[in-house]
Amino acid sequence: MKTKETAPQTREQLFAEKAAKNYTICHSQTCPLRAHCLRWLLRTYTLQSRRITTCVNLNHPAMQTETCPMYRNDQPIRMPLGIAKMYYDMPQRIAHPLKQHLIEYFNRKRYYEYHSGYRPVPPVHEEYIRHAAQSYGWTGPIEFGSYVEDYLW
Repeated sequence: MKTKETAPQTREQLFAEKAAKNYTICHSQTCPLRAHCLRWLLRTYTLQSRRITTCVNLNHPAMQTETCPMYRNDQPIRMPLGIAKMYYDMPQRIAHPLKQHLIEYFNRKRYYEYHSGYRPVPPVHEEYIRHAAQSYGWTGPIEFGSYVEDYLW
């Protein structure tokens, strides 16, 4: 599997790239979270030549509230990159069933993207991996390959 290109990009370049890939945007003018929401910020990066975009349904009762399910924070967060290192100190009796469990949970493609470091592991999945390792009997620390700061798209 190829490794992800990690050329440094400015915030504007990254936002323009996501907007070009038809990332879901929001046009709410009354949402209390809009000032720090990626979906609201990306609306200005959407090309004017696009006739159709994917956007949040503002008629849904959960939208435009303090608990909006579509809210994405505009601050990058620290996420692990590469989970192969966590198996180094694990005995085979724990590592093999844990690996099979994670493949079943994430699916094979996503698991190997996390394993190789092609895709950063979001916080929810990082916590799931830690919990799964403990449930299979691992008491040691979980070590990841490295860490990267990225947005939760």
